[in-house]
Amino acid sequence: MCKLRDVMVPLALTWFFNMYKVISSRLFFVLACILFRVNLDFSYVFFVNPVYANMGFLYDLSIYSYSLSWIVYLLAVLITPHLLYKVSDYFIASFLLTVVAPLSSIVGLINNGFFPLLVTVSVFFFFRTFQRTFQSGSILSRVMPVPRVMKLSQGRSLSLALALFSVFVLIGWYFYSGAFRYFNLNLMDVYVFREASSDLARAGLFSYFNGWVYSVFSIFLMSYCLLKKNFVFFCLFFGIQVFFFGVSAHRSVLFFPVLILGIWFYFSRTRAMSVMPLGFSVIVINCLLLYVAFDHVIAGSLFIRRVFFVPAKLTLDYFSFFSVNDLIFWSNSVLERFIDYPYTLTVAKEIGQYNGSGSSANNGFISSGYGHAGLWGVAIYSFVFS
Repeated sequence: MCKLRDVMVPLALTWFFNMYKVISSRLFFVLACILFRVNLDFSYVFFVNPVYANMGFLYDLSIYSYSLSWIVYLLAVLITPHLLYKVSDYFIASFLLTVVAPLSSIVGLINNGFFPLLVTVSVFFFFRTFQRTFQSGSILSRVMPVPRVMKLSQGRSLSLALALFSVFVLIGWYFYSGAFRYFNLNLMDVYVFREASSDLARAGLFSYFNGWVYSVFSIFLMSYCLLKKNFVFFCLFFGIQVFFFGVSAHRSVLFFPVLILGIWFYFSRTRAMSVMPLGFSVIVINCLLLYVAFDHVIAGSLFIRRVFFVPAKLTLDYFSFFSVNDLIFWSNSVLERFIDYPYTLTVAKEIGQYNGSGSSANNGFISSGYGHAGLWGVAIYSFVFS
């Protein structure tokens, strides 16, 4: 028995370390990203297009367009960091998988929208170049250094106090404004309640404050609890986040805690970011299996269509709309006193009317930047964000 143990333990340890080397390799990360893109393509052809073609998810395969979309995607994959050393590494990998991958997929499969794809990939390359340049001690980083942010001696305590204060202010505001009356936990009914709740909750400064709280402050508090392994308070703030979801009716609010819990669990054990494309692939495959085996569309609608392809399609819609209509030039926000807003509805509502969904079609900073000032707006937002 001892001899068997003496043989099996070293073999198990050898297998573990070999697997760790494989998972941590760049080749494995690249292959995982390719697998994810293949799964996205299959899910679009066999699920998104057949079920949601009436919502604008069309299909018009061109070998030339499809091949070009893969070339652009692979170029982005090859420069993406495969190990996590900095927060920016995770951001760039997330940008690749949640923005570039689905956008390249839909562009290749509908034979349209290469300009938005090229702009998006250019922003991606800019982020990666910026990261490499200003964190590598290069000549450029010394000539034009990144501004240093002042550190406070009690910064952590102040941050925790500000986050706690903001969370409880938002809870009180939801009750005071009456938005709590539209509390709903049904994932499929969010669009029914979102506008009514938003009309009450988004008043003045709270138009910005609400999003800061459930996208930044409460997430920071949960992350801090995980860092300190205080799981009781993590569960408490998780429950508060569920409350914020019930009132705001934004599914992403419910997704954030699950995301950071997964990040904490995985990256406390390894730096390999291969889990991201592999995990996304598992989600997509399971949703497809549910659809094929049981004709179940809810999971696919939430995780394939909504998470990946709706933002990609909205990017195409924003570029299409603002390439032929007036740009905003921040006339709906900081420059409203100096420039007349050219539309009767909000930007999100205008896009919703344009694409026929009728929804409030918000999207990411690239779409927003293009809507405000075209390519200059994208450049400004990208530089500030970097």
